[in-house]
Amino acid sequence: MGKKTLVRCVIVSRAMLLSSIFAVLWIACGGGGGGGGDGSTPVPSSKVLNWDSPTQFADGGTLDASNDLSFYEIYINETGVFLDNDAPKAAFPAVNISSGAPVTTYDLATITPSLETGRTYYLAMRATEKNGGRSGYTLPPLAFVY
Repeated sequence: MGKKTLVRCVIVSRAMLLSSIFAVLWIACGGGGGGGGDGSTPVPSSKVLNWDSPTQFADGGTLDASNDLSFYEIYINETGVFLDNDAPKAAFPAVNISSGAPVTTYDLATITPSLETGRTYYLAMRATEKNGGRSGYTLPPLAFVY
């Protein structure tokens, strides 16, 4: 059975304040192997990032990802420190265009070819509301060995 590493995703409030709620994110790790000695997780064989769609804004209001979110962004670096001016490695719609269902997976294989084998990387995500509000980065960033 695959191992799951949990990460929290910060979603913006309706008032676009920096307050947040958390949705669970994880990378499904297929195959064997344990984490690295530094507490990092080996990159999954499937390289698919999975998360639970958020259901509530920080102010307690109901969040409907299909109606309220525009897109997600994925960031990867070697420091684990993510700044507001960092460029995302990937940006994709929060809603499946064909089905209208919230997107809750992303195949990291499309952005990992530029990573070096054996190095530790950190991954964080952000969400953007349809009105333009952006979340903070996932806390803490997910560490993994590629």
